[in-house]
Amino acid sequence: MSSSQQGDPPIIVSGGSVTIDFNKALFQEQSDGKHRHPDKKISRIEISGDGINFAEDTKTGKVTVRIFFKDKDK
Repeated sequence: MSSSQQGDPPIIVSGGSVTIDFNKALFQEQSDGKHRHPDKKISRIEISGDGINFAEDTKTGKVTVRIFFKDKDK
């Protein structure tokens, strides 16, 4: 992944069950429950899975990724 080339591990959201993996030392929790690092920006988005294969670099770092989930049995 491109982000690991820059020395920062990627933030990983995986399915099956909802799992979010990120380095809490890099992204400290704020009073609003969000995690931020003012000196970092998104450089690349990679998505893979059931028939999906997407990878793009971003020039500005201004990206919104929306992930929708539901109960497993529904």
